[in-house]
Amino acid sequence: MTVGSISTSALLGWYQSFFGGAGTDPRAILNPPGSSVGTASPLATAATPTVRYAPTAPWNQAQPSQSQLVKQALGGASLFTPSAAKLDLPGASADYRNLFALYSGLNTLFAIADAASQSNTTSLQLSQLSTAFNNGMQQLTKFLGETSFSKLRLTTGVTQQSQTSTASTPQQATSYQTPPLNTTGDSNAVVPAFSGNVQFTVSVKLGATVTNVPIDLSGMGSTPRTMGNVVAYLNAQTKAAGVFVNFSSVAIAPKPDTIQVGGKSVTVASGKQSWALQVTTNPAETVTFSAPTTGPAVYVGQVVGNQSTFTGPTGAKTAPDAQSQLLKFNASGDGVVGPVTPAHAAPDQISTIGLGAGVNAIQATAVAPDGSVYVLANVNTETDGATPAGGQDVALQKYDSAGKLLFSTDLGSAANAGGLALAVSADGSQVAIAGQVTGALADGQKVNDPKGANTFVSVYDSQGDPVWTQQNDGVFPNQATGVAFGADGSVYVTGQSQTSTLPQGPQGPSNSFLQVFSPTGVSVSNTQIATGGPNTSAGVAVDGSNVYVAGVQNGDAVVTEYDVSNPGAPVQVATRDLGSLGGGTLAGISVQNGVVYVAGSTRAGLNAGAVTSPLSGSGLNAFAATLSTGLAPAGGDAVAYYGGTGDVRTTGVSVANGEVYLTGSVSGDLPGEPAIGAKDGFVAGLNVGTGAVAYAQRFTGLDGQVAPTSIAVAPSGESVLDQLGLPQGVVDGPVSNLITATTAVKAGDSFQIAVGGGAPLTITIQADDTVASLASRIAEKTGFNVDAISAPASLGSTALELKAASPSTVVSLIDGPAGKDALAALGLKPGLIADTQVRNGATILQGSGTPIFSLGLPVSLDLASAADIKTAKVQIAGAISIVENAYQHLKNAATPAAVLALQKAQSSGQTPKYLSNEIANYQSALTRLTAGSGGGPTSLL
Repeated sequence: MTVGSISTSALLGWYQSFFGGAGTDPRAILNPPGSSVGTASPLATAATPTVRYAPTAPWNQAQPSQSQLVKQALGGASLFTPSAAKLDLPGASADYRNLFALYSGLNTLFAIADAASQSNTTSLQLSQLSTAFNNGMQQLTKFLGETSFSKLRLTTGVTQQSQTSTASTPQQATSYQTPPLNTTGDSNAVVPAFSGNVQFTVSVKLGATVTNVPIDLSGMGSTPRTMGNVVAYLNAQTKAAGVFVNFSSVAIAPKPDTIQVGGKSVTVASGKQSWALQVTTNPAETVTFSAPTTGPAVYVGQVVGNQSTFTGPTGAKTAPDAQSQLLKFNASGDGVVGPVTPAHAAPDQISTIGLGAGVNAIQATAVAPDGSVYVLANVNTETDGATPAGGQDVALQKYDSAGKLLFSTDLGSAANAGGLALAVSADGSQVAIAGQVTGALADGQKVNDPKGANTFVSVYDSQGDPVWTQQNDGVFPNQATGVAFGADGSVYVTGQSQTSTLPQGPQGPSNSFLQVFSPTGVSVSNTQIATGGPNTSAGVAVDGSNVYVAGVQNGDAVVTEYDVSNPGAPVQVATRDLGSLGGGTLAGISVQNGVVYVAGSTRAGLNAGAVTSPLSGSGLNAFAATLSTGLAPAGGDAVAYYGGTGDVRTTGVSVANGEVYLTGSVSGDLPGEPAIGAKDGFVAGLNVGTGAVAYAQRFTGLDGQVAPTSIAVAPSGESVLDQLGLPQGVVDGPVSNLITATTAVKAGDSFQIAVGGGAPLTITIQADDTVASLASRIAEKTGFNVDAISAPASLGSTALELKAASPSTVVSLIDGPAGKDALAALGLKPGLIADTQVRNGATILQGSGTPIFSLGLPVSLDLASAADIKTAKVQIAGAISIVENAYQHLKNAATPAAVLALQKAQSSGQTPKYLSNEIANYQSALTRLTAGSGGGPTSLL
């Protein structure tokens, strides 16, 4: 039968195809649930064949169990095999086969990561799973690099219009701001920091000309020393001298005081306006502050707060809240303190500098000749904000005397690293750090024991630029515990090594050693100091051609002297056994003006000369001893003890002006220093020759828990400038703009850029690269198809920004080799940079209509730790969902629009009006076609 020229069978077939497809049922549209229609519609009993537009996805089919997938992967099976994909739709696009292979491989990677996360997984199984996972990630990279799709585009990483590196290099600062000096809320109030005898000098160097501008606030006469009045006076002096430097008052917004009530923040006070002093400089001028009267300043690095969950007297538990701090004390006795009183401050404490959550602990501190302070810290967050590869890295930080961070540079270890020693050259031009790194310092580097500790030593210039790095790949685990510079720039390192690769306690057998490196980092010699029993080194000091090493040998404090006239063959010339420490430790050694200083903690009296201050109590005492440079007993040798009713544990020592400054922790009372908190810190300056305590300070901190770890003394580091919050020395001094100095990127690291369908181009970081030079090289190497520029970043720093040069250009960013990847270190992500738009929920390349699906998988995924395993599972699960989205896109593209509309209507429970009208028209047509057949529509169908 026909209607016009359309046959009944053709119309019925077209109708069925219109309403066909997986998951569709026209009966649900004609008789929706709850319909009042009581009789069957003309199609109610129709057996409508299902029309399939895409093959069934593997996640909708039976799949192997996770244990089976893991077993296959451990057996070496290929994870990404398109030929193994089963398609149940003849003639389906190869895109489906490739997508299903991708899904299968990602599913297996997730199964491996999930198996690794189980609590009953052994270390051996974890190692096997980790190997299989790494192999799978390599297969994934290869698969995506070799597989093309005809109707979509897949990228491992992300797709963005542009990318800007999270890592940045600092710009030369042109202003310096103090802490708030006026905190009264009244801008006309007299400022306490300006009171008293305030004198200092502003020196301005322009070319070869130096102009000194003396400042003496007594010249203001009876004028009240308010912020406005003092600023006007300061600027009058600099203007009269003809220099650019300018002072101003900066308003700081009030900070409301809040408390937590019932889990909500409640403001109890609105806070007061405050004002700080700002110094504006000119990059062409070098501005230096100095004061006519100075005194010793003591810097102490410490950890405060609870380092583990703490149960209080009431049974309430307090979560860990430990933090690292750098304290500055005024040891001069002149009463100068800082403009802001720190929390838990001791009476003569100038400042407390919090190093932030990224710092695990301060390991060492040292003062430079210009008065700046270097801090060696173990960090869990690198300079660019990334997590270190092994969970912990080492950072060298530099602060000015007022506590402003000048730079922070990371060792950039590919494994877990810890710093233990720090030294500054006599002229302040170089800084050396030393410690240990587990396994290789850099990925790809071969070491004897990949899981053992190895000594490292790195040298930097005063701006944080790396000079050289060496790693001692010993057969047995070893670590550096002391480092010092020679007069010619040679570097001396001491430490100890185990006598086996097996884990051992502190009393296990170990050998101490002395290493010598040339000024350029060439290993010159490695000399054993002591072997056999438990032998450790606590420090090294250099005096001309003589090197002194202090260590603990079989429980005794021992000092050894070497002649290094021939650094390739140091000769031991003397040794001095000071006797048993009674379970105590050595904190360090120093040589100044022909005197050897040794300090630490002991329970027993030492054979170190005349006792000028006796042992006290039955616990540990701090001690300091002076020896002659030849180490033979002499009349000038002396030892002074410092103790009380409990234990005094010395963790740091520094010598200045002939006095020995000690720091550490104390329990019980000290002479004239009663206990404050549960665990206090202390600073004591001892005159060993007389036994007098020249300076003493006891202090506490957060939760009453204080653990000092290091000390450094600046002989003239305290002055009235501390009262003003201004630094001694150069203000806004030169900072490095090298990428290798201010980010985690190292020279030789690389990444790749591909433009369009061209071959990838390798971009290698050079030792002298700045952001500007790297950007220029990228633009030139890509034929200027990539717009690479220096972009402003936070706090005036400079970042790298990459964009496609034209809307039709697609740029691919590709990770560098493992362990040498500059892309991640710069804070850039692998993937595509292209001009895109979002259409129907999909990211589309402009001008092509090709959708892009970004898996967002970092190439660095691994199973190295519990946190890494969790990250891998989350990332892979996200990538699997992207694959499902890509499949749905292909399926939707192959499905007629009307069917998609019907499916959408079914899922929402509502039928669009136009579709209802079309269904009614088709129903009417079918009714007319079947009229007069004697059977009605139902019998016909």
